[in-house]
Amino acid sequence: MGFQRRHHQLVTRSLVISYLENQVIKNQEEEERLFHLLQFLSFVKSLKLNPLKDCQKHRIKKQFYYCLKFPLSQFVKFTGMKLSHQSEREKLIFYFYQLQKLDPIVKVFSNMAFRSYVCFPYVDCANPSGKSWVIEVLAAEELFCFPYPFQLSKSFLRSGSKNDLRLKVRLMKSLAVSDQKKRLYLEEFFNTINVRNDPLNQIKKNIIQLLSELIENKIIQNEVEVVLKSGKKKYHLIKNLTTSDITRRIKYIQLHEILQKIV
Repeated sequence: MGFQRRHHQLVTRSLVISYLENQVIKNQEEEERLFHLLQFLSFVKSLKLNPLKDCQKHRIKKQFYYCLKFPLSQFVKFTGMKLSHQSEREKLIFYFYQLQKLDPIVKVFSNMAFRSYVCFPYVDCANPSGKSWVIEVLAAEELFCFPYPFQLSKSFLRSGSKNDLRLKVRLMKSLAVSDQKKRLYLEEFFNTINVRNDPLNQIKKNIIQLLSELIENKIIQNEVEVVLKSGKKKYHLIKNLTTSDITRRIKYIQLHEILQKIV
């Protein structure tokens, strides 16, 4: 697993980082859509496909796409989902339909010149044998070949509740920026939730657990800078954080990415 970003980045990587940075989350549907994108791209990386050998490459004008085909059961196993009812299976199939509602990727060449293209122009859900569903997707080359930051641990890929998903989307989005310093805006996050003390305490535990996972996987440094709404700054080690340290007085937590050298 890793959010590891190498020192030398390709232009396509910067393009996708910019795409994620500019995603504005306005409602729950957009939260789910962005979470599904991150989840699906992590699944794509887990397939360890060689784009030159394992996938058909298609060209639409000047844009390249790779064709991915896999059993729905393989995706279910990867995410740890449990499908006990037909309605849950139908919702999962609808999940892939939702990928086509993502904003297009835009390449800007000058004040007047740009090129815009969709991330997933073709999605097919079929059950030809009558026994198992098969998913076929065309994915934009930039997304298919982009390794950072979508190699996520299992806990990032599952959402136990609306607020859990909301937290993970904001944490993943804060990590997907080009700067080595990452900001997790807790003020904005806490303003979107309205929970009692016990659920709030569990959310705080989840924040600490997710940050601890990033430490364990050598993604971020252990020391973080906590900036309060008042402007006051505090420094903490993630391994020493407690729920009493995570309060509504926090504006954001600044994380520091560990850059990995190319071997």
